[in-house]
Amino acid sequence: MELQTETELKIVASAEKLFYQKGKAGTSMQNIADDAGINRTLLNYYFRTKDQLFEAVFRKALSGFVPLLASMFKSDEAFELLVPKVIHSIIDAMMANPQIPIFVLQELSSNPERMPQVLMDMGIDPEKVIKKGEGQAHFRHLIINLFSLCIFPFAARPVVTGLLFNGDNDAFVAAMHQRKEILPEMFLKLMSQNQ
Repeated sequence: MELQTETELKIVASAEKLFYQKGKAGTSMQNIADDAGINRTLLNYYFRTKDQLFEAVFRKALSGFVPLLASMFKSDEAFELLVPKVIHSIIDAMMANPQIPIFVLQELSSNPERMPQVLMDMGIDPEKVIKKGEGQAHFRHLIINLFSLCIFPFAARPVVTGLLFNGDNDAFVAAMHQRKEILPEMFLKLMSQNQ
């Protein structure tokens, strides 16, 4: 769904802010209308349900990097060459949009079957992803680990920052930049051992 009007953009921005602060369950349509400075009737004209609005916010959050990942996996480039690019793309997207892991976790808990479809709608072709791993033992595990190691620090950011960086957000950000260099080395070494 592509947002067409200034009103739609304002609604989605308010919903994104409130979903991030209170979660989907803790946010009402009236909260969103109030935050956007519109009446509930106008909100319902654009988005009939909170679920439709959540999906619009969810797709907007993913649109910044999922199509890029899809194009990488569709390219003719060898997976070994894509690893650093994929890691950089994911970590950069998480740093620019820290709400993404929360939205994904909310969506997985409330509507687990929709997530794979949204990713495929945005260009992820599972067959192309698996085809990239030809010749790699345990490729599916490698992909799971790749995404987990990139995303988990952001999903658990308050804990990671509090326990490992004494609450210092700047230190967390610096560590995530380091991670963009450390993870590709780890994965390439692991891949060379598994061939």
